[in-house]
Amino acid sequence: MIKNEMRSYTPFKYLIISLSLLYCILLYPSNSFAVFGEDIEKPRPKFTVGEDKISAKFIPRAKSTSIIIDFKASGGKLVNVTGIDFEALQRPELDIKNYKSSFFEIKLENVEQDSEAAIHLFSNFFSGSTEFWLVTRNQKEPWINTEAQKIVHPDMVYELVVKAKDGGPSDMDGAIDGRITLLGGPKDSFWGYALGTLFIRFFGIFLVLGILMIGMIISGKVFSGIMKKKDDPIPSVDEKNINPKVAAAIAVALKIHLSAGKERIRPEPVSNEEQSTWSKQGSKRIMSDRSVVFNRHT
Repeated sequence: MIKNEMRSYTPFKYLIISLSLLYCILLYPSNSFAVFGEDIEKPRPKFTVGEDKISAKFIPRAKSTSIIIDFKASGGKLVNVTGIDFEALQRPELDIKNYKSSFFEIKLENVEQDSEAAIHLFSNFFSGSTEFWLVTRNQKEPWINTEAQKIVHPDMVYELVVKAKDGGPSDMDGAIDGRITLLGGPKDSFWGYALGTLFIRFFGIFLVLGILMIGMIISGKVFSGIMKKKDDPIPSVDEKNINPKVAAAIAVALKIHLSAGKERIRPEPVSNEEQSTWSKQGSKRIMSDRSVVFNRHT
């Protein structure tokens, strides 16, 4: 029975299951990682209070290094800034993947009643496409784009200017009391960030390979030039100034040298007339000794 159930899981079903798990991780990253323990996709900012600003330092989602966001206020006094978890503002129309930083609760005081104040956010983590969204008390539009003004500063630092009115829709206390409480965070497109990062890495690989190829070509030319300097130059031959007699002598010498190994020298047979008496006597003795040895064996 168990074997039959295992056979029913075809490779196509395994592919469907893997794609479903990947989709769940991309759609709900914080909940998916929470299964394995603490959610590493929750930025936990640490705040530092200065004279005229409050700084938040944390590691945003999809990044391995920490960033800093500075908060300032104009038209009121910046009292406090706190971090809010993603789950606290979970709504059907909220796509958490587009919020790589923590949500923030910003409180202002000493605001003129029924007037506007501005929140200034500074960070090199922002880009030209960063938006700042706020929670409102309006049930039809619980989230609104503040259409924050963007100001570019040196060192690639962007400033987002968010305006809010005392007692307005984005003021969470809902009262005209000289105090403003804002709840929201910066928003960046997840797919824009992902595709941009992929393009940068893809282009970076080809850039590195191109630099390596250029370096190898240059080093090859350098080493070939060094080797040419070490080798003795081959003298050039001027065909017009060659002496015909010298050329003929060289050709004959080469012919003799190359054909000498092919011809076998055969010894000329020596006639009996040219043999001396001493050599004839010696050959007869040798033949007689051989005959005696052969007769013994027979």
